[in-house]
Amino acid sequence: MRSESELDRLIGIIETLRERCAWTGALTHESLRTYLVEESYEVLDAIGAKDPQLLCEELGDLLFQILLHAQIASEQEHFGLQDVAKALADKLLRRNRHVFDAQGNLEPAITDDVAEIIRIWDAAKQAERDGAPKRNNAGLPAGLPALTLSQKLLDRHHRSGASNLPEATEQMRARVHDEQGLGAELLALSARAEELGLDAESVLRDALTKKYAGMKNETTSP
Repeated sequence: MRSESELDRLIGIIETLRERCAWTGALTHESLRTYLVEESYEVLDAIGAKDPQLLCEELGDLLFQILLHAQIASEQEHFGLQDVAKALADKLLRRNRHVFDAQGNLEPAITDDVAEIIRIWDAAKQAERDGAPKRNNAGLPAGLPALTLSQKLLDRHHRSGASNLPEATEQMRARVHDEQGLGAELLALSARAEELGLDAESVLRDALTKKYAGMKNETTSP
C-alpha cells in the first residue's frame, strides 16, 4: 500500500508542476530527450557503484522522466500512465507464455530451461512483428552506443541463423578468455584508435552501417 500511495503522491506533484511551474510546463517530448539519456546513464553509474541508496535515487530521477512523458501525452489526449501500464502488462503476459497462459493465469508447470524461455519469447515477439513495418538494425534503436549496438546486432543475427558473421581470430581468443582480458583488449583498441587519430565510436558505427544497413527486423531477442 505504501508504494501505491507514494506513487499517487508523486503523480500529483508532477501534475501540479506542469500546471504551476513555467519551466516544467514548457517541457515537451522533444526537449526531454537529452535528460532521458542522461538519467539512464546515471542509473548505470549507480549500478556500477554498487550503492543501493544512490541507485534508489537515480531510479527515481529516471521514473520522473517516464512520468513526465506520460503526463505530457495525457495533456495532448494521446495516452496516459494507465495506458502505459496496461500496454506493458499485456506485453509481459504475451511474451512470457512459459509462465502465463493466454488468459493471463499462471501455468501449472513452468520451465526453468533458459533456452526454451528465450525460444518462447522470440516466438511471441516475432508474432507481434508479423505484418508490421520492417525496421533497420533488426529493430534496435540506431542511437545505441556503437559497442552496445554491435553486440546486440550480432546476437540477434546469430540467433536468426544468419551466416558470414564476423568472428574473433584465434589470436584474439588466446588473449581474451575472461572479463579482464576483454577489458584489456578494448582498452588497447581504444589506445590504437587514439594513435591513429580515429574516433572508435564512429568507426564501429560506420562498419555496422556498411555491413548491416540492409538487414531488417526479422530477428528477435529479449
